[in-house]
Amino acid sequence: MTDPLVVNPEIELPQLDISNNYTTDCTIEYSTGNFTCLAVVFNLRRRLGYHLFHTYIPSALIVVMSWISFWIKPEAIPARVTLGVTSLLTLATQNTQSQQSLPPVSYVKAIDVWMSSCSVFVFLSLMEFAVVNNYMGPVATKAMKGYSDEDLSEAIDFNKNGYNKDHRSSEVPKYDTFCHGRETALCIDKFSRFFFPFSFFILNVTYWTTFL
Repeated sequence: MTDPLVVNPEIELPQLDISNNYTTDCTIEYSTGNFTCLAVVFNLRRRLGYHLFHTYIPSALIVVMSWISFWIKPEAIPARVTLGVTSLLTLATQNTQSQQSLPPVSYVKAIDVWMSSCSVFVFLSLMEFAVVNNYMGPVATKAMKGYSDEDLSEAIDFNKNGYNKDHRSSEVPKYDTFCHGRETALCIDKFSRFFFPFSFFILNVTYWTTFL
């Protein structure tokens, strides 16, 4: 018996592959009665390569880019804030563009889970700097500003030995507070350098094993 459905193998869809197709009998109810019909079913599979290079890899690189702030010294507030905000805005723009290429649906798609997770990681990296900056405190951002390493070294000698070379070193803010806050901030950065990549790796393993 000849197959009633013949598909041209040269036909291609831009983002989908036809995995298989088949025909089946069906019955349709009308006001005038029931009528038999022949239904054609196409099973489509999205091309992973298209979304991989246009959505997944760029968004993952943006998340990794937001981690660069963990290697920037805590005193560089403009650099770290700019990096975090730029990463978050870039990811939001990419999410909007990826949604425009997909049909609107009422349920949560796999790409929605991925983009939301990436946004959370970038947002948390920005919040990490807020915590670091809080530990640095006003001593690091305002009071220590304008003093050289030599001034701070003199302040250390004065705090430890009670010896002061000149009057200016006595005006230097208490170095112990600055040192303790900066040490805590650096510990948070060092912990984040390992915690964020490891958590993102766990996310990738969970995501790809669930949706592939």
